[in-house]
Amino acid sequence: MAIALLAAACGPAEASGPNEDVAPVGVALPVETAPSSTTPRAPDPLPERQEEPQPSPPSTLAPDPHRTWIATARDHVERLVAHAEPAGLELALPFVVPNPHQFGGPLTLMVTAGEPGDDWVEVQLPIRPNGQTGWVRTADYRLTETRIRAEVSVSEAAVRVYDGADLLAETSAVVGAPETPTPVGRFYVAAKKQNSPEEFWLGPWALVLSSFSEVLPSFSGGLPVIAIHGTNHPELMGDAITFGCVRITNDMIEFLAEHVPVGAPVEIYA
Repeated sequence: MAIALLAAACGPAEASGPNEDVAPVGVALPVETAPSSTTPRAPDPLPERQEEPQPSPPSTLAPDPHRTWIATARDHVERLVAHAEPAGLELALPFVVPNPHQFGGPLTLMVTAGEPGDDWVEVQLPIRPNGQTGWVRTADYRLTETRIRAEVSVSEAAVRVYDGADLLAETSAVVGAPETPTPVGRFYVAAKKQNSPEEFWLGPWALVLSSFSEVLPSFSGGLPVIAIHGTNHPELMGDAITFGCVRITNDMIEFLAEHVPVGAPVEIYA
């Protein structure tokens, strides 16, 4: 199956209001449409499980409420294949989600149910509509954990990063305009993209999220994926003028790129 390639296309667009010289910025995600299928198919036989260290015996302690399991695709995985239930029928995805990820790095998913030692885990799917889940085979993924998480308050125009309950960083942000709001929900960092000097308006990094604009059908010819990225206009912190992306200062996006792993949860709330 042909795997789609994509590139960031955070192009300037015409702005309005008090900041007419500054363009709201979004991210375009051109992708290949997934082939349609009228007959759902069962999963292929499980590949031979690779020898790995056995998980530690179950702990008698309460589960860590701040721990998130992350599923990173192994090299033999060509694209995301998810199922409606463990060992159930394959879900028909609206577009191909390849491995490696279109923005670079291996395909990475946030686990929403299950843990190491299980044959299947439930994961959030980086597709539209936002927040959908499916089941993947753990034999196809490497499971790791993180206690790092980020929060975005749209009303406060603020981003906070935590390690467990400890606040690591807090910064003002630029969020979506009222007509193109930043979508709310629990998402995750799907990829990290190091921007080129020609993409100076995006700052040095973009943390591509698993969410998409809920009002824009497309952006610059691709899917309007949401990202947290830098900016060449730090004086606009606190404004609500973007197409849905979250802008923070370049020094803060450098911090997030270094400390927030791919797969870490990002909670966006009003």
